[in-house]
Amino acid sequence: MKLFNVLPLALLTVLAGCATKERPLNDTLPKLTLQNVLPVVTANEHCNAQMDSDILYGVGYRLYENGEYKDAKTCMVMAAPKHTRAFCYLSMTTRYDSTLTADQRNTEAFNYMAYAATQNDWCAEYGMYESYKYGKVGTQQDAALATRWLERSSLHGYAESQQILIEQYEELGNLSAAYAWTRIMAKAEDTTAGADLKAKMNAAQIAEGDKLYSELVTQVTSKKTLFAEAREEDVGRYSADIYQNYPDTFKGMSSVERYDYVKQTMRTAIEQPFTKNRGDVVAYIVLNRAAQLKKPDANIATDPRIVALMEDQALSVDEAIESGLRVVNTFYR
Repeated sequence: MKLFNVLPLALLTVLAGCATKERPLNDTLPKLTLQNVLPVVTANEHCNAQMDSDILYGVGYRLYENGEYKDAKTCMVMAAPKHTRAFCYLSMTTRYDSTLTADQRNTEAFNYMAYAATQNDWCAEYGMYESYKYGKVGTQQDAALATRWLERSSLHGYAESQQILIEQYEELGNLSAAYAWTRIMAKAEDTTAGADLKAKMNAAQIAEGDKLYSELVTQVTSKKTLFAEAREEDVGRYSADIYQNYPDTFKGMSSVERYDYVKQTMRTAIEQPFTKNRGDVVAYIVLNRAAQLKKPDANIATDPRIVALMEDQALSVDEAIESGLRVVNTFYR
């Protein structure tokens, strides 16, 4: 939401429906389409156009994390038509593209963010906030516009944006708004959320904060929705890890079957007491698939031999999978 002391009319528009002539945020951006924002790329050793889009996204994400920005960019361009979040990573990878001039890098990086921001992507909206706050990617610093993008990212559920917004409200002395957003950020069962702020507030401020919270609850993207979004991204990341390192796992599966299998098995794996990290989840997905190919109703979570392997912290992911496959091939019929 708008900071009361910075953009009061815009804030009233969002919260109270008052009329304002302020230019809509999307109208501050260039008019972009997929066709004019995405460059033409050719396949590399990691990605090609025949791969499923979620795997392309997952491979691109992994390459980005490893600092392999050129190849990551190719994969993300291929994934972007179906994965808006890819534009955020495209914006970041482009900033390392030495084949472009500084002006070209800035324009391309900004346009990736701008396109995704028009699609209500919180990551891109946060990027727009940072760009205008600090004058990045060729933009001029504009505190008011930066705040508007921060508010929109907050409304779309990004916790870091919400925390920064709370801090700004506190600095301005708007404890009612800070209190309302603190309650938005808190877990549902946390009845003490905002207690420190509340202790500094008078009755009128508390009433105003409670009213604002009630209005925000109906507007802010829910934690449940954000959690589901994160799980969707995880399907791509886990699929990419397995596609690259244990490709036999998906043999005989259609794209839909592979996606559904990874999504369901990933959830099951995460719930197990012996899965402590991403590598454990990868091992579970691979071994579970191998076991079910031998025995369709197999449940490796109840097999003490496989559980013992996965609990052995001395084993690498590769070693746990190799040993687990020996168990499957020996005992599953």
